[in-house]
Amino acid sequence: MGGGAALDGCLVKVVPLASEDAAVGAPIADAATPSADGANASSDAPSRVVDASTPIADAGRVPGSDAPAADGTATGSPGGAGSVDLLVVLDDSASMGFSQGYAIGYVGYVVSGLLNQHGVNDVRVGVVTTDLGTPGSTVPGCAVSDGGDGAMLNPRVRGAATQTHPGPEISDAFCTPEVQAANFVTVRSTDDPMQQLWRGGCPMHVATTGCGLEQQLEAAYRALVTRGGPGGANEGFLRRDATLAILVVSDEDDGSARDCRYHDGVGACSDALDVYDASSTRWASPDLNLRFYDYTPASAQDPTWPLERYVDPARPLRGFLGLKPGHPERVVFGALTGVPVAVPQRTDGTTDWDRVLGPAAPGRPDDFVARDGQAAMTSPTDPSGPTSMRQRDPDPMCPSRMVPACRQNHTAPTSSCSSGDQYYAWRARRIAEVARRFDESALCAGGPCRNGMVASICDSDDVTPAARFAAIIGRRVGP
Repeated sequence: MGGGAALDGCLVKVVPLASEDAAVGAPIADAATPSADGANASSDAPSRVVDASTPIADAGRVPGSDAPAADGTATGSPGGAGSVDLLVVLDDSASMGFSQGYAIGYVGYVVSGLLNQHGVNDVRVGVVTTDLGTPGSTVPGCAVSDGGDGAMLNPRVRGAATQTHPGPEISDAFCTPEVQAANFVTVRSTDDPMQQLWRGGCPMHVATTGCGLEQQLEAAYRALVTRGGPGGANEGFLRRDATLAILVVSDEDDGSARDCRYHDGVGACSDALDVYDASSTRWASPDLNLRFYDYTPASAQDPTWPLERYVDPARPLRGFLGLKPGHPERVVFGALTGVPVAVPQRTDGTTDWDRVLGPAAPGRPDDFVARDGQAAMTSPTDPSGPTSMRQRDPDPMCPSRMVPACRQNHTAPTSSCSSGDQYYAWRARRIAEVARRFDESALCAGGPCRNGMVASICDSDDVTPAARFAAIIGRRVGP
């Protein structure tokens, strides 16, 4: 057992949610404008298309929060100091059957740690799935093609795709019907210890029958930016003064395909939705999944949104940072995903991102496209089988996948390519790069925020990363 007891998915009895402070802010120009009761949940399309030639302004009112005052501090409604809003982006595809219970326990340890070790008053936990559908194409296993679950909080109740499959049974001794029906769960420092440990995991009990073409970063973006402001379907989750933490739980890399209906207005936009069309020949592979791995970033075969959409060191009011204008230190990003079980560290204890992702180009630390992805770490003699974080590293034994980033810890090598015989995770380079930016980009007063981390989803015995993520969040929570 590494680093502590194994995590499991047990739950405890909880009480109905009390009313909470609402978030303040306005949706961006291309945001969906659903009714307050979420009436448009069956469609993920925004109300209008943004003119891609008109850049978004890096000033003024931004989504999910009030505009900064002249001194750079946020203004607006009270609430949230000493509080955390934790968004969990949960991969609900078939391969996650092995790790969903681990993930529920992981979130429980994070919440418990925040309340008991870091003096946090309350933690609000919201969950969305990575299923945003396959717009324009019908793909087996992707139940609602145009929008999937639409980045709706509590997908078990509100997700169009999730509702097409029966979810796992949940004992209401731990997750009452009231809590199961709520858009998010609030756990307080005054709750008993078992509630603190397991209550936040209630909305994470979803079936592992979601779309296998995951859009992790885009799901977070739409949940918080597109749908998080006034009138949005997820209104009320974000609080103005609370620290925002985003946790991605997935065993695949981000496949957020460009859908220009959701363009944020920065630069040009070209649709990449035919990446879901098996007959399209312009992508790197005839295999739909490999189209999100076997390409050179920013090339004509890259179907994904630029990572600057989500965190842009040059535009601090864009993406996730724009949710806390003037306070980048109040946004934390973590991922339990496809990275090596032993994430490489420098001598000062920080993550060695050049080993994880490949060396940065000289003088361009934030240029993900310019990184030498083929020089990222690889371990051909790993005790459980070869692993790799390289951009393009086809598995010679399994032509339908890349060499895994990690394999279930303490398992013997196998010639089988099935995750049922040996659980493995694909390398998550895009997700890791977003974490890297929150960790070491010059976002906080000209220096690194140290607000990002990754941990391996292949090591279900280790609770240490959960404690570390809680510590990163806890030091950013105001009094």
